[in-house]
Amino acid sequence: MSPVLFFDLLLYTVSQTETVSLSYMASEMESKFGIDISKQALHERFNADCVSFLKAVLREVLSGQFANLYSREMLPDFTRIRIKDSTKFLVPRSLEGEYGSCGGDVHSRSKASISIQYEFDLKSGEVTDLSLTSGARNDRADAGETVGNMEKNDLIIRDLGYFSTPVFERCAEQKAYFFSRLDSSTHVYDETGTLIDFKKNYELMQEQGIREQELFVYAGKKTGLPVRLIMQAVPEEVYQKRIREKTAKSKGQGRGTLTAETKARCRFTLFITNAEETQFSGKQVFLLYRLRWQIELQFKIWKSVYKIAAFREMKKNRYLTLLYTKLLLIIINLQITCSLQQPFNCDTRDDEIRIISNNKALKTLKTLFGKVFTMLRGTYRKAMECALYIRDRLSKNHWLESKNKKLCLPEILMLIICLSKE
Repeated sequence: MSPVLFFDLLLYTVSQTETVSLSYMASEMESKFGIDISKQALHERFNADCVSFLKAVLREVLSGQFANLYSREMLPDFTRIRIKDSTKFLVPRSLEGEYGSCGGDVHSRSKASISIQYEFDLKSGEVTDLSLTSGARNDRADAGETVGNMEKNDLIIRDLGYFSTPVFERCAEQKAYFFSRLDSSTHVYDETGTLIDFKKNYELMQEQGIREQELFVYAGKKTGLPVRLIMQAVPEEVYQKRIREKTAKSKGQGRGTLTAETKARCRFTLFITNAEETQFSGKQVFLLYRLRWQIELQFKIWKSVYKIAAFREMKKNRYLTLLYTKLLLIIINLQITCSLQQPFNCDTRDDEIRIISNNKALKTLKTLFGKVFTMLRGTYRKAMECALYIRDRLSKNHWLESKNKKLCLPEILMLIICLSKE
């Protein structure tokens, strides 16, 4: 059994079943590839070398060329717009010695958990990071350990879990840019070294009848990180909801009532960035942060469609091999989707962006694994036939649509592009 046949068996298996038993795999090896192999012989092939092999294949696939997914016109001052987040889930008890707990249900069968760190470039669709770490390793640690991967003119968008002023300082030193929500425990000072009074600011904004304000401030210390602070006052119902949630959390952690500072900050959605207003405006800030939700949607697809969090008890090397194979299948299908996005855009008007829904496309591609497999392994003629079939399928009823009168991704992108041209 060659590495190619073994890899094909892994791909076929994770595309067809969630149980992934050795009996099933041995049966499929005989029926699909004509090789008779025992469960024990197959079991022995899942070793450390096998995991290294799959990781190497994943690196190779990630280095492949992605098509331009959206538009280079969007925020042209930035070479890449890198959005990153993580997802955690429990894994078999056999991995407890290697992976720490993410603090899940105490009654769960396993206390071990894995974190997947996932980052992609919003401009090209290229996946810039896809790595497995212990669930006990938090996002802030990841930010510190991967800060060296930033490049000049990158724009880094992160949620609060990655917030770190030392990381932002390193980012600025490397002539890259960051954009983040402001951590609730981080003080900000004006140019005179005076602590920003959010309660006073809110009262002044109410008097002036404005909802948004922008200030130049120093984050962390009086002479700390120089940033733009963009503030947006939230509706009263949002404020009350935040107060209820923070009060409940504070009581659960055994702390006292909320401080006046905490309550005042709840009045705002707060962002900081080291980018100049000429690079992206305050109006674009709120649109940009909504794009970060795309990564959360991808995690939902991974878990609901590809069942990456589903597991059964098995030895460590088999589990990791199969998990890497599932991630590979996801990336292959994302590359197919990205490759089709550009020609689809060419068929639209200049003032329109149509985006293929990852949710719809990945669900369909999972059911079309036979066609995808033929594209990888078939003759040129067969591969082209399958590629054209997939293109025709995805061009029908696979577009991202607005729901509940909310802006969808194409509309947000078009607004950002239009604002860039003002």
